[in-house]
Amino acid sequence: MKINNIAFLKLSANYTSLYFYLGIMTPFWGMWLRNKGLSPSEIGIIIALPYIMKIIIVPLVSQAADRRDEYWRPLLISVCCGTIFSTFYFFDLNFWTLLLTTFLVNLFVPAITPLLETITVSQTVKHNLNYGRIRSFGSFSFIASSVAIGVFLKSNSINDVIWIVYGSLLLMIITTYNLPRGNKKIIHDDEQIVSPIRFLLSSSEFIWFLVIVGLLQMSHGVYYSMGSIYWQENGISEDFIGLLWGAGVIAEILLFIFCNNLIKKNPVFIIFAVIGFFGILRWFIFSTTFNLPVLFAAQVLHGLTFGASHLAAIHYLGNKIGGGCGGTAQSLYSSLPLGLGMGLATYVGGVVYETAAGGAYIVMSFLCAMAFLLSIIYFYRKK
Repeated sequence: MKINNIAFLKLSANYTSLYFYLGIMTPFWGMWLRNKGLSPSEIGIIIALPYIMKIIIVPLVSQAADRRDEYWRPLLISVCCGTIFSTFYFFDLNFWTLLLTTFLVNLFVPAITPLLETITVSQTVKHNLNYGRIRSFGSFSFIASSVAIGVFLKSNSINDVIWIVYGSLLLMIITTYNLPRGNKKIIHDDEQIVSPIRFLLSSSEFIWFLVIVGLLQMSHGVYYSMGSIYWQENGISEDFIGLLWGAGVIAEILLFIFCNNLIKKNPVFIIFAVIGFFGILRWFIFSTTFNLPVLFAAQVLHGLTFGASHLAAIHYLGNKIGGGCGGTAQSLYSSLPLGLGMGLATYVGGVVYETAAGGAYIVMSFLCAMAFLLSIIYFYRKK
């Protein structure tokens, strides 16, 4: 088998294990926490904590990895330590002990995705691989696990989900160990940057990028934290909840497979403007109806609101960032838009949901509107 095919399979396997884990955690973790007796605001705090911790943990780990000759070892350490601390979830926990356990787990878990993305971008360049197709394996895994858990919960307790979560982490250790090594270009002394974080945050274009992609990703805050609970409380069964999540990921998969080159060739800020427009529409629909055909149609827009924004961001980071800053750039994308931004949106979403229920999605539409306007402003400013 050719080296590039082996690299493709190893990377795809790691995305499969990672997103099997995320496919359980994202739709059903809030329901598991509610089964422990937590209120919506307490659930919002615990779900927001990993996003907030990304702000500190991910840049520190990634900047340290940028100074090493390999990203693989820091990634393996992060996966193993996250798995060890996840063992505490098996105990009978209250809000404060759940919060502590979540804190310990997320000293390591947030670094997994940006380190894997950095390795993947390196390998796609080295072996001329298609990032979208590799990433689509993660999306396939996400949909398989979310749908399977939805069916599983028809006849089993939500409390049993923790066993499957832990099994997915053990699988991730195996696939991470088998990842390709040699993921860094040789950086000469005159190209080495003393402080990659300071260098990147001094770029006005990079700041605009972080703000706009942050608004787009923040708009998913209510959906990720309270979406399943909102649907369940309004009469939608667990299996249909799993199918709704799956429909969104199918759209994401199709975009990753067929639109990789289209997104790669177009200006990132125009892509962000299109995403913002359709994000306004998606969250408005969620706030106004529980009609299943309409909800499934709106879920197709997930391919844009998440899939296209993430794919555009990865190509931007891969094409624009160099000089030994690859891991740090991925970490800032993960820790600020996907960390600070999503953490704030998740917490605020939980608080607003307590009083406004579906009205919280209107706040998410406003975030997309801001992203749309800022994208148009920056694009024409740079012309």
